[in-house]
Formats: sequence, structure tokens, C-alpha cells
Amino acid sequence: MATVYIHIGAPKTATSTLQGVLANNDRKLLRHGVLYPRDSRHGDAHHLLVCDLIEQHQGVRMPDIWYGDKPRGQAWAALRSEMQRHAAEIDSVIISSELFFGQNKGIEAMLDTVSDHLGGHEVKVVVYLRRQDQLYSSFYNQDVKGVRQWPHSAYQFYQTHQMFRQDYHSMLNAWSSAFGKHNVLIRPFEQEQWLDGDILRDFCALTGTVQLTSTYRDQNESLGALQLYLKRCLNQVGYAKSDNEEVLRILQKMCPEEPLKGCSYVHKGLYRSYRSEWAKANRAISRDYLDGAPLFHSTIPRPRDLELYQIDAQALAAVIAHATAELRKGLYSDHRPLFTRALLLALAEQGLWDLLPGDDSASLLGWV
Repeated sequence: MATVYIHIGAPKTATSTLQGVLANNDRKLLRHGVLYPRDSRHGDAHHLLVCDLIEQHQGVRMPDIWYGDKPRGQAWAALRSEMQRHAAEIDSVIISSELFFGQNKGIEAMLDTVSDHLGGHEVKVVVYLRRQDQLYSSFYNQDVKGVRQWPHSAYQFYQTHQMFRQDYHSMLNAWSSAFGKHNVLIRPFEQEQWLDGDILRDFCALTGTVQLTSTYRDQNESLGALQLYLKRCLNQVGYAKSDNEEVLRILQKMCPEEPLKGCSYVHKGLYRSYRSEWAKANRAISRDYLDGAPLFHSTIPRPRDLELYQIDAQALAAVIAHATAELRKGLYSDHRPLFTRALLLALAEQGLWDLLPGDDSASLLGWV
């Protein structure tokens, strides 16, 4: 029977790139004995499989956006049916969804259900792990930037997001308990450790798949320091998720800025405790899964080596003045109420009223 590779992420490890290439080449893969299933897929990935597990075992109704026109509760049956149709022509199956990663509530029951659905098949789990400080900072920045519209601090993000409720070692142990430690294939998200420095070649070699081609480029650049803060203010004020891309476009036009690189979003004492937890988990992975080899070649930065994320009050006041002038011209009229409230929130939180010209203050208050 075909070997099933379950690619579980992690998020922020080129999952969208890999899924896009696999989906675009599914016919070529099938000719070479590899099934990248279609019927349990919405878009390029197999998020429906995870959504059905979450609804079944966590009692959470997943958003309609994950399903599109596909019925709820039918993804695993559709997968089994498609695998049966192609049983005579395939040696392996690749399933890919980063929604698997970070699931911890009811995870044992979820993986038991996966085992039941894939009974008779050898299952191998493919996971790319990004250094924890990079995952944390990138994921936080993107959740503020994206349609999740995270409105709170990085500390609240870390304390409440399911992604960080268990460490890497505990997560791997759950999967190895279900499918066997030797079937958990761990790869670092470090270019120098990929085959030929190419993550797609690395993934194809790991899964025994015919080589495919693509050029990986991180398409989710982080927001700059002021952009991040103002986007949080916009998120706090609140607006439709369908407007997120347009709101982001306006913000970046009003406040052009270079992406943030290598900073700590929490104070150094808190970062130090996080770093200690991350390093402990990585040592355990090295011991239990990698025969003592280090997981990452690059070390997690020490607190003293990182700049603390902070807002430059003078620069923020200048951006607010510029944004006010743009709004006064009648630009972005459909979104002026939203931006007005967000700018007022920023002024109040940062105590910047004295740095703003009086006519700008009057304009903002008048628009409210």
C-alpha cells in the first residue's frame, strides 16, 4: 500500500510555496506514482482534513472560508475514496496542511482518528521547524498584518495563541506516539541545511518525490515598526476582514517603511525566559530525535544581542500629521472614519497631542 506523508508545517516555513508547487504539478506527480489529493483540498492545501478533525474533537465550528463549496465532515472520506481510485498507480500520497501544527486540544484523539482513516498505510510525518524566536516574531507580525487582525501586544499573543501552548519537543512526541518516532521526519528551516540550499529540492528528496522546480521567496514581508503599531490601532478600532488588504495598502502608502528585522517584541527579561524554554526543547529534540546533532546551526540570540521593539514618538507624530493631511485632501474617503479613530487612539496611547499641530487635532476630532 502507498506510503502517506503528512506535511504538518510549521507555519512560516514556506508551506504556501510548497503547497502551490505540489498542487500545480499534481498531474505530473501522479504520472510518477505520487498522489497529491484533490478532493480533500480547498485551494492548494488540505486544510479541510484538519478542519473536520477540529470540529469533531474540539467542538469548534471552523470558518466557512476554509471549506469553500466543499461539505463539512466529508474530507477524510473523500481522501480515502481518491486514494482507492488511484491505488494501482501510486506508491505514495502527500497531504499538506500547517493547521496540523500546534494542535494540542484533543490531539491524541485527533491522531487516533487520522490513524483509523489511514489504516493499512505506512504514515510518515514531515515537519520543518523554524527557530522559535523567528517563528514567534514573524508569526506575531503577520497576525497583526493579516486578516486575523490581532489587536493586542506580543506578550498576549504568545500567552494565548495555541501555537505556543506546547513546545516543539512535546508536539513531536504526540506525533511520534501515534506513528512511531522513526516515522517523524524533522527538518530545520535553515537554508544551509537544505539539499542544495533549496527547500523544494529538500522536500522532494525527503518524500521520495520526483524533483520539481520553483524559486522560494518569502512573500510575507514583515511590517515596519510604525506600520505595525498603527495596524494594531486599526485592528483595535475594528473593520471588516474583507477590507484588510485595502486598509493595509493605504497604511503602507501613508507610512512607507522598511520591514522590521531582528528585534524583541517583549522586554528582555521575558524574552530571556522564553529563550530558556526554547533552548531546553531544542536540546531534548537533539537528544531524542537527532542522535545528539543540533537541530539548528544558528543559535537563538541572547537578549543583549537584540534591540527592543519601541515606538519613536517624533516619527509617529510626523506620520500622523502626514496621514491627517492626506485625509484632509479627501483621499481614502471611504476609510477616513476608520483611520481617524485609529490615529486618535495612537495619539492618546502615546501621549502625542502636544506634538501635533492644533489644526490637525481639530480636523481629527471634527471627523469623528
